[in-house]
Amino acid sequence: MFLNANNKSKDSIFVQSLNGMLYLDSLFEIPVSLQEPKWISSGHSQLSFSGAAQLNLFKLLALPKAQKFNIQGKAFLALKPGQEAISVDFNETHDIPSGLVEKQIKSLLKLN
Repeated sequence: MFLNANNKSKDSIFVQSLNGMLYLDSLFEIPVSLQEPKWISSGHSQLSFSGAAQLNLFKLLALPKAQKFNIQGKAFLALKPGQEAISVDFNETHDIPSGLVEKQIKSLLKLN
């Protein structure tokens, strides 16, 4: 999983850790965490996450109809490694574009 980040400051930010939950409608709750500490330069960056969910056939069948995702959690940020971090809570909800989930599933299964 990837998260796009927009660092609006002039300084790079060191993300020591990030943990949270990703919700797809009420279908899935997926715990996510940053795979390793990451520098975020000024401007746009991308963070890579790991996460896992127990799969339920009935929920999988409903997955292409998911309309919203929400990610919430806590990030620990500093200006450099080894520096005491500050914690920042986040809670973002966005609409899922129509057909996106189905397209991603087909791509993962190579059913183009």
